[in-house]
Amino acid sequence: MKTEETDDPQARIDAMNKSIREIAHDLSNPLGVLRMAVYYLETGEPDQEKRTHYYKMMGQTLDKIETGLRRLRALAVPPGPDGPKGDILQ
Repeated sequence: MKTEETDDPQARIDAMNKSIREIAHDLSNPLGVLRMAVYYLETGEPDQEKRTHYYKMMGQTLDKIETGLRRLRALAVPPGPDGPKGDILQ
């Protein structure tokens, strides 16, 4: 039996486009945080506590970007019976 998802290819495309826009937004914010942290580390002379804070923030931000990339990969490579195949980002 076909699901609604496969019955309407345009609906699938629209849903995928929406997901991609959401992921792009989710990746854009962490990139801004990384830029800000690098800027403060380069332009100022932060004390050890501030440096530790910025490095921790950068690590957490990279985790968010990695999560977004996993979501994007899930859209790009439809799972087969043995899982995703051909994912060049892994």
